Amino acid sequence: MSRMVRLVIILVVAVVIGGGLMAYRAGKLPFLSGDGPIIIQNDPGSGAAKSGKSAMSGPALPVIAEHAVLTPDNTVVEAVGTGRSAMGVQLYPPVAGEVKDVLVRAGDQVKTGQVLLILDSAREKLARDLAAVQVRDTKQMLDRYEKARPKGAVSDSEVDSARAALAEARIRLDQAGVDLDDRTILAPFDGMMGIPAVEVGDRIDKTTMIATLDNVDSVLVDFEVSETRFRDVQPGQSLRVETWSLPGEKFEGVVDAIGSRVDPESRTFSVRARIPNPSGRLRSGMSFAVYIDIAGKSYPSVPEISVLWGDGGTYVWRIEGEKASRVPVRVVKRTNGRILLDGPVSQGDLIVVEGVQRLRPGRNVAATIRGDDQQGIAQRSESSDGGS
Repeated sequence: MSRMVRLVIILVVAVVIGGGLMAYRAGKLPFLSGDGPIIIQNDPGSGAAKSGKSAMSGPALPVIAEHAVLTPDNTVVEAVGTGRSAMGVQLYPPVAGEVKDVLVRAGDQVKTGQVLLILDSAREKLARDLAAVQVRDTKQMLDRYEKARPKGAVSDSEVDSARAALAEARIRLDQAGVDLDDRTILAPFDGMMGIPAVEVGDRIDKTTMIATLDNVDSVLVDFEVSETRFRDVQPGQSLRVETWSLPGEKFEGVVDAIGSRVDPESRTFSVRARIPNPSGRLRSGMSFAVYIDIAGKSYPSVPEISVLWGDGGTYVWRIEGEKASRVPVRVVKRTNGRILLDGPVSQGDLIVVEGVQRLRPGRNVAATIRGDDQQGIAQRSESSDGGS
């Protein structure tokens, strides 16, 4: 590059710098002056730039708002349990013998004391009849001794021996009656019979299960709950269950009992629920999904779209006296399209839902209450009634 070209470039740079300094001193370059920033705002009236102060006092910004509503932070404890009848037994014979007759079938509803099964009882009937004869004989002998004693024909000791013999004979008769009764199996309570496991002619003993009997007027469901919920689950607390055997159906019940210990290995405790079963559709052995609602602390809730995230954390825009203010909050929980908040927000506070993009602290707003905000509808109705 020649010396002449370098000289021309230096002169051009000097002219530009000199002109800028003169303009700055004359105050004609606002972006270099100390008068503060200029905010450009779309104003259909003037279309001119306004200062930050004028932006806050300008036309109210239209927004859609909704009132915050207190919502409990409920928790649902879920568990899987196994059902059993409130009263259920496996029937076994008290003695060995041959099955003479089976008087019930699977699914029969039986009453307390109803005969279910009869064993061969020929020997026991004979033993009972023999004991009855012995009672009759000893009773006649005692009567004769008591009539003869006043005449001195028998001694007092002979009378006493006759009385003891009668008592012994009566005991043998009672024992024979018990042995005979053991040959007949009765229902111990009202319930539904299971499938009989024996047939007529079978030889059975005390270890042979005859059938099952279940009273399913209510069903007990046993399940485990984490020890962290030990104080939250109490007897009498309502719950609901579902069973995969009857999809789509829900059943209500209560907590019937709670275990006194926490399992040190699983860190759970046992809970038993009682489910009314008047229709008899629930059966022993079914598996159940158990749900227990645990009431928690109430928090103000707002729609999800009203909660914003910034450098300072989470916040919402609240309308106070037709002006917007930024309120820092903490998200507690999301549920059903709403967010539970922890912070300086109270029930009834008007929170901006839509139109938050152009909001600034102190900005004038014109709020429209959402149509599904029942609290806002009620408030507007009361205000309109008062003004009419």
